[in-house]
Amino acid sequence: MSRDTLVFIPGAMTILYFTTTGNSLSVARRLDPDRLLSIRRELDGCQSGDRYTDPCAIGLVCPVYFGRVPAPVAEFLEKTVLEAPYVFAILTCGNTPGTAAGHMRRLGMTKWNYIASICMVDNYFPMFDVAKQVRTLPSKRVDEHMGRIADDICRRRRHVRRATLYDLIAAAWLRMFPLSPSAYRNFYVDASLCNGCRICSEVCPIDNITYTPAGTPEMHERCLTCGACYHNCPSSAIRYHGEKSRYSYRHPEITLRDIIEANESEPL
Repeated sequence: MSRDTLVFIPGAMTILYFTTTGNSLSVARRLDPDRLLSIRRELDGCQSGDRYTDPCAIGLVCPVYFGRVPAPVAEFLEKTVLEAPYVFAILTCGNTPGTAAGHMRRLGMTKWNYIASICMVDNYFPMFDVAKQVRTLPSKRVDEHMGRIADDICRRRRHVRRATLYDLIAAAWLRMFPLSPSAYRNFYVDASLCNGCRICSEVCPIDNITYTPAGTPEMHERCLTCGACYHNCPSSAIRYHGEKSRYSYRHPEITLRDIIEANESEPL
């Protein structure tokens, strides 16, 4: 299936997305490349009760973190309401969305007509060998599944994904390994590789990286371990104690500039 068959007529809908390594942005672009809004950037000026409306459809695309939607996405959905004749969400994950669809339904006041998931490269380096994930990607048949989701949305199918038994088991397993508040301490910088470019702070979706007087980046306690800094560092200087591989991943259709633009603060 060619990528052209997965692209809707430009301007047919509004897509909100959250991305740190490009998987979710690549999905959003396949649906409507011309009307994309970064959730990270929208949060800068977001007020409680804000409404996003579209006469056709509104979609949201985001990754799954520990079987739930990322904290910035949860914050956005708690503050806003998405209103359109058709409101949908696509959850990108490595293997299973866990209970993320249920989590999304409970957030805020948005009424969802359609929620689906799609498996892509799992780039969570503390748990998975990312290089192996990339090698085995063909088995996930991303284009085939993306085509089905695109067809569902085009036909305005109404279906909200429910957690399967496997999802529930996976979510329970993930709860056995909760993200520690001190997880950020596992990051370290290989000073021999760091060139002081500060790209890590530009791609961080929560502005959680500062610099020492020597110019070395430091992560702080709000860290999501989303991998934005780790995977997008051009010199692979940012490392993580216990990483399962040293492979840096960014979706091949997404550029570093795309990630920066998605996550940089709005200019004052």
